[in-house]
Amino acid sequence: MASKIDTKTIEGFDNMSAEEKLNALLNYEFEAPKADESAELARVRNALNKASSEAAEYRKALRDKQTEAERAEADRLENERKLQEELTAYRNKERVASYKAQLMAAGYDAATAEVMAKALPDGVSDEYFAASKTFLDTQRQTLLSEALDRQPKPSVGTPPTMSDAEKAELMNLRRYIGLK
Repeated sequence: MASKIDTKTIEGFDNMSAEEKLNALLNYEFEAPKADESAELARVRNALNKASSEAAEYRKALRDKQTEAERAEADRLENERKLQEELTAYRNKERVASYKAQLMAAGYDAATAEVMAKALPDGVSDEYFAASKTFLDTQRQTLLSEALDRQPKPSVGTPPTMSDAEKAELMNLRRYIGLK
């Protein structure tokens, strides 16, 4: 299949002389053709359809061979399995929500609490959250006391002095009130 050269991809092609255009076209490099993935996709899709239809045929053949009691039992077991999966999903949602609430009460932000709640295993006790909250409170107190310790202490014996700006502001205030 022949393909045409797009001269718009050659920089300044319109302003070139005939010899420059010929040279540019001789040195033009074509892009590698893209692999046709549609054939592979069609092959995979056909294989999937074939497997699905075979599975449906096997299920139908099995259902035909089963007695009415066996069918009822198979349906009951399938429904029971689905209900069990739903119950597990709801319990997991409830567990994550409970853990998230307890972590947020301990002081974590909502995003961090959700990530941690999903990572915690089932059955984490309330003692864990109480210990976590105690630890975080202790850490906060330690950080606060360290910050206060780093504060400069006022010097003893020399009273604080006012700057010239503060003195001027005080004089303006005194004049406004009527004091000199």
